[in-house]
Amino acid sequence: MSQVLFLSDPSQADVRPILGMANDLITKGEKVTFFSSDEFKGSVEEIGADFKAYNQELNIFREKKEVAEDEKPKSGLISALLEPMKFIDDILVQIRGLKFDYAVFSPSYPYANIITQLLGIPKTEQPVYN
Repeated sequence: MSQVLFLSDPSQADVRPILGMANDLITKGEKVTFFSSDEFKGSVEEIGADFKAYNQELNIFREKKEVAEDEKPKSGLISALLEPMKFIDDILVQIRGLKFDYAVFSPSYPYANIITQLLGIPKTEQPVYN
């Protein structure tokens, strides 16, 4: 039985196909740890995967709405580019002590290369289907 780390942008377009792949692997006996935002917790746990939430303060995938009046809100992508290690460190802290055989990630996931290199595991990108 392999231990698989799933990394997904928390949007329906990214979670739906990658969640299907996670379900297939669990059916085959793999153990899956799945990172997404809290809105997908029920769907992830329903298939039998271990759910991990992105830290809400560091969630790069949602808009930051609370800003000073003279500031423009930063998009999640801009925040991701400016402070990537805060996000990566949060994930690494949450999976400390877990050992993964490989990672699967959605196509738009920004840190798959860095995280898999730090963990010393191979990665697989979920293909995009139109």
